[in-house]
Amino acid sequence: VLKKMKHRVVETMNTSTADALGLSRAILCNDGLVKKLEELEKTAQMYQGLSDHTKRLLKAFFELSQAHRAFGDVFAGIGVREPQPAASEAFTQFGEAHREIEKYAIQTLKTVKPMIHDLHTYLSKAVPDTRLTIRKYLDAKFEYLSYCLKVKEMDDEEYSYAALQEPLYRVETGNYEYRLVLRCRQDARTRFAKMRSDVLVKMELLDNKHVQDIVFQLQRLVTAMAKYHNDSHAVLKVAEVFPIEVDLSRSTFTYDTSTQFEDDNEEEEEEGEENEEDEQEEQQEESRVHDQELINMN
Repeated sequence: VLKKMKHRVVETMNTSTADALGLSRAILCNDGLVKKLEELEKTAQMYQGLSDHTKRLLKAFFELSQAHRAFGDVFAGIGVREPQPAASEAFTQFGEAHREIEKYAIQTLKTVKPMIHDLHTYLSKAVPDTRLTIRKYLDAKFEYLSYCLKVKEMDDEEYSYAALQEPLYRVETGNYEYRLVLRCRQDARTRFAKMRSDVLVKMELLDNKHVQDIVFQLQRLVTAMAKYHNDSHAVLKVAEVFPIEVDLSRSTFTYDTSTQFEDDNEEEEEEGEENEEDEQEEQQEESRVHDQELINMN
């Protein structure tokens, strides 16, 4: 674990240091798959924002459809109660047009709603699976690098003892530890190469899916919205019934002003009654205070 932590810090070293360690900078520093992971996180954020925006859009779209339905019910009710046949037919036709728009909106919602499910599938399954695979690859990478550094340290140790012409115990006893580390490094390298190949294939598939899927989802949204607006425009174009001639009685705009004075008188009477009640309450409060003072004096 400590070696893995050390090599995570080593990723930030410069070229000369990496060359001094005898390690491949292409593997040790600026790993392309690490940048792929950052791009994957940005793509996931973009998908999350698109999903949230689509949810808000569908919610507003549903509220708009309910408003069109309410308009249709109101105009249809006016058409039913209108005595003149031409005006009744015009109001009814205009109300039915709004009801048709509401139906088109519901159809659009049914078409666009699977888009949210597809985006959620990408976010909840494809992205986490790829992220987990990349992290496993990074663990295999750091394990392989730890063995590389261990071999480098043992080689340097042998060179230093040879330069001093001093015997090294592990070399004199068969150098089994060195051969064991070489074997472990070879196994770690095999696992690392396999994980890298798997990650590259999975990232390529995910990129292709992202390009194809986002284009398909946006085309679905744009096509559904365009169809809704075209159908709504066609319905309203047919329902051009204005202006509407309506027969009104002579007393329609004649207002009876006598009730206004009666209302004013009633308001004045109510205010007078309220004032009387307030005065009675004040008198009762004063009497209670006076009685309390008498009790305290006694």
